[in-house]
Amino acid sequence: MKNGALAYAQQITEAVSLPRFERVLFTTDFSETSLSALPLAASVARTFQSELKLLHVLVPGEYIFAVPEITSDVSGVMERDADARLLALKYSADLRGVKVGVPEVFTGGFRLLPEKIAADDIDLVVMATHGSRGFRHVLLGSIAEDMIHSAACPVLTVGPKSGKTQDPEFRPKHIVFATDASPDSFRALPYAIQLAQRQCSDLTLVHVLGREHPGTPEAEAFASLMRDGLHRGLPLTAIKACSPEIKVTFGNTVEQILNTARERESELIVMGARSAGKKATFSRSVSYGVISRATCPVLTIRGAQ
Repeated sequence: MKNGALAYAQQITEAVSLPRFERVLFTTDFSETSLSALPLAASVARTFQSELKLLHVLVPGEYIFAVPEITSDVSGVMERDADARLLALKYSADLRGVKVGVPEVFTGGFRLLPEKIAADDIDLVVMATHGSRGFRHVLLGSIAEDMIHSAACPVLTVGPKSGKTQDPEFRPKHIVFATDASPDSFRALPYAIQLAQRQCSDLTLVHVLGREHPGTPEAEAFASLMRDGLHRGLPLTAIKACSPEIKVTFGNTVEQILNTARERESELIVMGARSAGKKATFSRSVSYGVISRATCPVLTIRGAQ
């Protein structure tokens, strides 16, 4: 691990306070897939006493085939229908005991959604994603992938293998923090540590070295150095409170992160995601590979711009 990255890890972990998700945004297209993340959004809002905002993005392409004379009428009908559905969600059983703000239909499309998230001072986005077949699944996957790399706040995703949470509050018993040892990836470390401390969760840090001849003396020596570096990047309070496990392994990055979470029955994966246009932090293929295949929710925090 580079000294600069280690120093940055120590600095940012000590500087960042417990995440306060005061304003949580839940986005939905009203499909069964997108609604699978609603119980998770509700449990986060209850745990952090957040205000939950319900949002539907009206996509212009949904009425693109209407003739120009009636396009505005079609748009108006769709907007009123979405308003009614959002209102029904606000008073649904899933959101019982949750402070829900005024639902909103956003007509700016997904391209402008990151700007709206920043303007509304959102602290966390909760959404579902699918990495499987079908146009809607492809659309949801593309939107989630764009959000984790462009949103100005952390994004909590529910993949197709995660399923609905049954817990009224968000209290993961085990958390995996995945890092590629870049400075940007360590921006996610305070979230993993402090969520673990708050919930008294077990914590595992995992770093994957790739396929560089595992089992050789050189590879094992380097892995040992990485474990020591990650350990030294943790604040003493985290070591005392969580007794974090540090795992440095070899192989396919996505597979090793998912295997670690599965073996430890993790209920949350925390990882960094590179900002749009940056080369640092996990690549899009790694970050989306994890969020689309994980059996638990994934919290992603993008690197600094």
